[in-house]
Amino acid sequence: MTPMTLDQANDALRSAVSERMAATPDTDPKKIGYHKAPPQHPGSLAFLELLEEVRELHMSKSQDYGSTSDPLANIRQGADFVGIEHWRGCMVRIADKVQRLRTFCQTGRLVHEGVRDTLMDLAAYSLLAIVLHDEANP
Repeated sequence: MTPMTLDQANDALRSAVSERMAATPDTDPKKIGYHKAPPQHPGSLAFLELLEEVRELHMSKSQDYGSTSDPLANIRQGADFVGIEHWRGCMVRIADKVQRLRTFCQTGRLVHEGVRDTLMDLAAYSLLAIVLHDEANP
């Protein structure tokens, strides 16, 4: 008998698992966690994609604003500079973004940053405020 290649062995294992899963009733406790997620509502998919975009934005901007040991160093230092809690320092940045959006609503234009970028920053700062608040209030 010729020995199987690694690819053949993997294919055989996948096939065996698929057959076993198909033969196992959905109510079997061993199958919990293996169910495929129900189809997502299109709005939910767009939301989840935006969350990934916020993650990427945070990772990218942390390189410019944070330090090697603390990705939120800029927010902490700004808050320390004026003597407020770190999460409140984040709230100041949120207020700046809201003011930018107010300006857009009144004038219909922004010079340096678009509405979408401002909203993305607002989402990121909101999450960062939660992180900093949770750190201060474990």
